[in-house]
Amino acid sequence: MERIPHSIDRSILGLAATGLCLSLPGIAIAASDVEALKEVVVVGTRFAGHSADESMAPIDVIATGDIEQSATLPGEVGATLQSLVPSFNLPRQSNSDFADLVRPAQLRGLSPDQTLVLINGKRRHGTATLTTESKLGKGTSPVDLNSIPVGAIKRIEVLRDGAGAQYGSDAIAGVINIVLKDAAEGGEASISLGQNMTDFQPTGRSIEDGETIFVTTNLGLSVGKGGFLNLTAEYRDRNQTLRSGPDQIPFFEEQTPLNLALFGTQTHKAGDGPMEDINLMYNSAVDISDAVEFYSFGSYSHRQGEGANFFRYPDSPTRNVPSIFPNGYVPVLDATVDDFSLAAGARGSLASDWTWDLSAVYGSNNFDHDITNSLNASLGAASPTSFNIEELKLTQWDLRFDMTRAFDVGGFANPLNFAWGLEYRNEAYKTTAGDPESYVAGPVVGAEIGTQAGSGLQPGETVDVDRNAASIYVDLESNVTDRLSLGIAGRFEDYSDFGNSTNGKFSARYEFSPALAIRGTVGTGFRAPSLTQSFFKGSTTSFGTGGQLEQVLNLPTDDPIALLLGAQDLKAEESVSYNLGFVVRTDAGFHLTVDYYRVDIDDRITLSERIGGQAVTDFIDASLGIPNVLGVRFFTNAVDTETKGYDIVAEYGFDLPASKLSVSAAYNNSETDVVHVDPNPPVLDSLGVGTVLFGVEEQNTLETAAPDDKLILTGHWTSDRWSILGRATRYGETKRVFNFGDGFEPEQIYGAEWGVDLDVEFRVSKALRVAVGGNNILDNYPDLSSSDINYFGNLPYDVLSPITFNGAFYYMRGTYTF
Repeated sequence: MERIPHSIDRSILGLAATGLCLSLPGIAIAASDVEALKEVVVVGTRFAGHSADESMAPIDVIATGDIEQSATLPGEVGATLQSLVPSFNLPRQSNSDFADLVRPAQLRGLSPDQTLVLINGKRRHGTATLTTESKLGKGTSPVDLNSIPVGAIKRIEVLRDGAGAQYGSDAIAGVINIVLKDAAEGGEASISLGQNMTDFQPTGRSIEDGETIFVTTNLGLSVGKGGFLNLTAEYRDRNQTLRSGPDQIPFFEEQTPLNLALFGTQTHKAGDGPMEDINLMYNSAVDISDAVEFYSFGSYSHRQGEGANFFRYPDSPTRNVPSIFPNGYVPVLDATVDDFSLAAGARGSLASDWTWDLSAVYGSNNFDHDITNSLNASLGAASPTSFNIEELKLTQWDLRFDMTRAFDVGGFANPLNFAWGLEYRNEAYKTTAGDPESYVAGPVVGAEIGTQAGSGLQPGETVDVDRNAASIYVDLESNVTDRLSLGIAGRFEDYSDFGNSTNGKFSARYEFSPALAIRGTVGTGFRAPSLTQSFFKGSTTSFGTGGQLEQVLNLPTDDPIALLLGAQDLKAEESVSYNLGFVVRTDAGFHLTVDYYRVDIDDRITLSERIGGQAVTDFIDASLGIPNVLGVRFFTNAVDTETKGYDIVAEYGFDLPASKLSVSAAYNNSETDVVHVDPNPPVLDSLGVGTVLFGVEEQNTLETAAPDDKLILTGHWTSDRWSILGRATRYGETKRVFNFGDGFEPEQIYGAEWGVDLDVEFRVSKALRVAVGGNNILDNYPDLSSSDINYFGNLPYDVLSPITFNGAFYYMRGTYTF
């Protein structure tokens, strides 16, 4: 396919926006007093006083009450967004390595790392893991939304628009800004108990599991004159769920009596693994003079969780030692995740009417990766069963200085708001080797070397790298007339490792009447390759030829094997985004927004498919002297994509006798097409491996694996004592494609599914509320996977549909306000 020259458009737009921002003449000082409005938002603008309706780009605002009564799994920010935002998608992964513990999420069908996450308007750090075995979000290091305590959140703002010119790297799909509670008095404590109760068709049994306890408390304290300290602590403990099907015994396993005796039993562990979380957060601010305020916020999260791998059969000479596991075994990813963030800054105003904000934010994510209930078959009976595989750590420093001021401009009906700022960011990534027993070759000839479910990281494979990024931005907005609002933003960002990027954005909104307005934006953006994508190295268990399990090496592009097979240095993704929509609001309480969007991305970073086969194994051995390499993957910039779709949100609220009723409908439709694919490097063509640089599996990941649409219907009735919420969500169809080699590429389309949620809350007294509710109360499941895809009956449900594979979840909740 011919490459579409998006880069020409983005360069012109970025330079034009930056130039216009820096060259406006005839500006004089003016006093600006913007009236505070309901649902005032921070994201998408650098100037106070805008509501979501008045924004030039679409913004969803989720208030505290919506979060508390979301009828989702308790204590999960990601699940809350999934239930309330139509363009947000968060599948529950299983048997997916790191993604079992750190769940990647999507906005508008794009990759998890193409959405920027902010806390109180400041950039949040990512994770140290790389989700190589997940389907949606494959090859990304997403922000761990579930490390943020839900009880600390005042509101969540979701900007559904590209914002690279405003915020820098990663804001291609949009921006999620989490605003923390800032109360200086009072508080709340809540406890929730729940479990899954479901009829599981593959085994014909009724199951009760997934027992969950969630406790959260929030406290506001007064500090100094007009200051506050707001504290939140949460604890969450969830037991595992088991959703594997009866084992039909893979044909490539030994067909011995010992293995065949397991026919029809549940040998695998599909479902959620057990997980325990402790989340802490604080938010504070205090005046240190009449013109200066000091502020700070921070968080700490500790997670202990497990994720299951594939079952190893008892009679498997290369993978099992019968004296250790006579009945076979399921290796378990047993990880400890520690996440820390600390922000501090000062903001104030100058006599010249400038306002300023100076801040520093530090974040770190540490992933201690163990595998238990496993072995190194090459060590024989001397093998341990628990291994430390590696330790991964990502850190980020972000220093920022912002200034804003309002000016009078001739011909403008209102002041021109001008902002500029500087930002410096340092990112570091460090890996530590695992236990020697996790990677050494033992004396047993022919047995697989290294820990089953992931060989350990060796000392020579560790990295300790960092990079810097410096940027400058300018941003102008004004209500040019009482009806017309315009905005221009420009940003230049320079990275120490891959170069620089200039981006721009134009925004406009025109109000025909108080009831009707149109809005639109066009802007460019970029996303620098993450340090994990550039330097991560490790092995995972994946599907090889004929669907057999094998160890696959995930390599950085500068690894000798990757270079031998044609890998090239990664470069930044570049995007051009367009948004056009309208807003309708009436005095009668009806509210409607419709927004069309398109996002063109060049040089998209994707993980290659498995590059393997005997010819590849022999070629690597002959060229580098490295034997027995069965499969290899590395990152590429091989494709360009076009994503387009639309969002519709309609709300209506009205009063009833002694009560109120609000109803809403929210719909998203999104479609991604691959419009250009780079050809294989000549060396891969010479090895006859087929189209593996970007093959059918990765094309499926980008184009059709996520639901093509989503509809949320909500009704919420409230009175003095009762609050009843009902919600029905329709998730559109998804598609799975595998490439098992030799032309065997099974695929299946999973139909649309409905999920119904309910939350009934009763106010016992002014301080005490109790509630019962359920998520997916109709106990719906996705379509059963076909025999070509369900891994011999063991994985009866795919992870693609957000309806999940756990069935109904019921809970009760008590909340005390003081």
